[in-house]
Amino acid sequence: MKIHKSSILPLVVSLIYAVHTGSLSAELPMLEKQPWIGYFAVFQNKNFQLGVTNTIGVTLIPLNDKNEPIGKERQIPILVAIEETQADGKSVTKTIVKESLTSADPATEKLTKATIKGKVTGDATFELTIEQNHGIISIGGRILEPGSLKRESLKLSIQAKFPKQYDKDKKETKDEIKAFEKKLKDDRINLVWTDGKRKKLDFKESVNAPSPEVNGPGIASAEIEITGYGRDKFVFVATPNSAMTLSNEKTPLHEGFTIKWLADPAKDPEGKARLNFEIK
Repeated sequence: MKIHKSSILPLVVSLIYAVHTGSLSAELPMLEKQPWIGYFAVFQNKNFQLGVTNTIGVTLIPLNDKNEPIGKERQIPILVAIEETQADGKSVTKTIVKESLTSADPATEKLTKATIKGKVTGDATFELTIEQNHGIISIGGRILEPGSLKRESLKLSIQAKFPKQYDKDKKETKDEIKAFEKKLKDDRINLVWTDGKRKKLDFKESVNAPSPEVNGPGIASAEIEITGYGRDKFVFVATPNSAMTLSNEKTPLHEGFTIKWLADPAKDPEGKARLNFEIK
């Protein structure tokens, strides 16, 4: 077969342009069997599933008493983000360039450790590590290169977003309200601040979670009990040189809340701090 130079030249030019502009796509490997098609890493034990898609969408999925995943509306998204602190002190989330995500690790249904590298807008690059050890999930990472941004302005954050609970419960009549409040009586969050002090929150009263009265100097650990998830307890722990904060919309906690983890880059330049969590 004779190949003409005239047909090769446009291809070579296109490849050179793609390399120069970074438009050659790279993506994480993914599983190809149900129910995990499109996922990069998965873990499951008797209490929960953890799924990581090939675009680093992370979801914590509690299992019911039949060992089945709960409905999607009550699953807990775990959001990974790179935040930039601006001159006015406000944080802006940079967009992760999905095509930049790479890993030397294969796709797996039995997660032990996976390291992912990627890029965000502003050309900053990051490294994310997700590990599992005896049912405890650990997530952390670091900024590799700041790109056109200032290194000291960048942080990797992880957010666990608990959805609204008991949305289908009727709360109109006195009996319905009483039954609903009875259901809430065992729902609570037990916090330990980074200074060792403890704080207990219930789900019945409105809570201004972002306030210092709730978050103190930072949260070192949080134990969450929600009747709607069964008898399981959610446990979140920030390892040294990191801390968590709790946030909501100044409503009762059963309306939904977020746990946010941040490491201190000045104290943790190598990115060894982790957010650990489990359901037990």
